[in-house]
Amino acid sequence: MRDSGAGSSESTGFYNCPACGSILEMRGNLDNIPYFGDVMEISLACDCGFKFVDTIILGQKEPVRYLKRVCSEGDLWTRVIRSTSGTIRIPEWGVEIEPGPASEAYITNVEGVIERLQSVVEMARKWSETEDERRRAESLLDTMQAARDGKPDFTIIIEDPLGNSAFIGEGVEVAKLTDEEARSLRTGMFIVQK
Repeated sequence: MRDSGAGSSESTGFYNCPACGSILEMRGNLDNIPYFGDVMEISLACDCGFKFVDTIILGQKEPVRYLKRVCSEGDLWTRVIRSTSGTIRIPEWGVEIEPGPASEAYITNVEGVIERLQSVVEMARKWSETEDERRRAESLLDTMQAARDGKPDFTIIIEDPLGNSAFIGEGVEVAKLTDEEARSLRTGMFIVQK
């Protein structure tokens, strides 16, 4: 590994591209990011255009649940830190976002979460196979837009078995998850074995 700056280090390696078989370059960079702690940033690139970028959170904390009642326009600004192991729920809307192998970590606010959800529901609406599915998607999109337009009335919950997710703002309730609750959540991680 070579040092690439204060608090971070970088290494490189060469591997075969899964798209074309040519040699591609892999870079890894260790860093410390506020709210997430120690992370490893990984990038793979090939001349054929194949790219893969990922950030792996290296630390682990106590399993935790954050709950925020969103009742005013100001609540939409509550900061949301979602790690790759965080599950987000909005019970009133029937929404549950669970982590998977391609899960991304991000820092946004409640409105940013709604915006992400809107793009997913819009895609689901376009792919709907029945009139009922399309109507339900349109109804949910209307509810989400009303919330973004200053008429929010819902609860947002984030649960993380690895403790790397959080809400930051006023009126946030925080509770430690039981071992059983933590075990029931997906982490989004996968292990490649040779």
